[in-house]
Amino acid sequence: MQQFSPQALARRLRSLAIADDASLCVAFSGGLDSTVLLHALTRIAGGEPHRLRAAHIDHQLHADSARWRAHCEATAEQLGVRFAQAVVHVECGREGLEAAARRARYAALRELMQEDEILLTAHHADDQLETMLLGLVRGAGVAGLSGIPHSQPFGSGSLVRPLLEFTRAELEGWARAEGLVWLEDPSNDNIDLDRNYLRRSILPALRQRWPAAARSASRAGGHLEEAGQLLATLARTDLATVAVDARLDVARLLQLYPVRRSNVLRYWIRQCGARTPSTRKLAAIEHDLLPAAADRTPCVEWDDVELRRYRGLLYLDRRLPAFDSVRCLAWDPTTSVELPSGLGRLRLQSDPAGGLSRQKLASTLEIRFRAGGETLRPSGDAHRRSLKKMLQASGVPPWRRDRMPLIYSDERLAAVGDLWVAQEFAAQGAASVRIVWEREAV
Repeated sequence: MQQFSPQALARRLRSLAIADDASLCVAFSGGLDSTVLLHALTRIAGGEPHRLRAAHIDHQLHADSARWRAHCEATAEQLGVRFAQAVVHVECGREGLEAAARRARYAALRELMQEDEILLTAHHADDQLETMLLGLVRGAGVAGLSGIPHSQPFGSGSLVRPLLEFTRAELEGWARAEGLVWLEDPSNDNIDLDRNYLRRSILPALRQRWPAAARSASRAGGHLEEAGQLLATLARTDLATVAVDARLDVARLLQLYPVRRSNVLRYWIRQCGARTPSTRKLAAIEHDLLPAAADRTPCVEWDDVELRRYRGLLYLDRRLPAFDSVRCLAWDPTTSVELPSGLGRLRLQSDPAGGLSRQKLASTLEIRFRAGGETLRPSGDAHRRSLKKMLQASGVPPWRRDRMPLIYSDERLAAVGDLWVAQEFAAQGAASVRIVWEREAV
């Protein structure tokens, strides 16, 4: 650890492999930490302040949030730093207000990021200690106990936290010496929030007994981060043996030792974009889902995702809202169309390799969903077949079959999702297009 200064920050940025001419964007709340980071960066920006931006997210959770936004914009203007802002609506569900606000904030920051830009946040050593303690009392694994990573991929670029080596006291000491002005969020005094309770009630006693607690936590976090990297390396090795495209082979999974099986499951779930399930949910996967009989399709749910088994493979899907299969949509094929119930969108794309004949399609198409009894003669096939049997034979999981969009042209079934094209609508030397089904990720 070292006392904070712009020079110390510059050394820290170099140690994190951030080039002197990198384009940087500071997540600027107007509080002490981000105010120190932004001011210090302007001191070391040299003659190229255009490479620095400040981005403020207004969560609309406090009556003064608009005033805070104006303060941040004025501060950026005073420093000659470009300013970006976004106003978000925080929907607090089962995850709690803190987590919901954080999710909304990072989603907005991702939208504001420019190409090849590095996002900097002002998390410091005390934040690291709080995060590790919260992980401990919540029973987190190695990933959770390692705390806040120094850097990670973010959007098309990366997110870096250059202040993790400095304590809040060091940042405040520099800010007061420089005469900086920052905002105080009154919600920080609300000890009903877990992090505030730690900050106000627990950490002062810890620091009184162990003054270097934050520094020690930072070192421990580094060790745990290394352990996490080793576990991730092992998981990638195992994933290569059990993965089948975006799914997992249950038989191969069961050949792994239980601890390696849990490790690769956690890794795969995180790679899919979902939060790691609780120990209880992992036990349900281990004891109920993996050994289930082949004719069953068990499901384990958490957050907004579902893990299912079908034909010896594990599928991880978003939990979709209730679905009305009777719904019928008109589709102008010159544009994309949004499907109901979070199913994504459809569009047509030119494809000289073959597909639908644009000339044979009506000017307005119709999207329906299975009602039963549909038949289709697929392009290149001599026989008309039952859609139900085609979906079964192709291995489409049962829970996805009723949500498969069926594209009709003049009351005739022209295509089934992005899987099959009807022979009578197939391109035969004419302008050819294919259906692109853009599904939302987990």
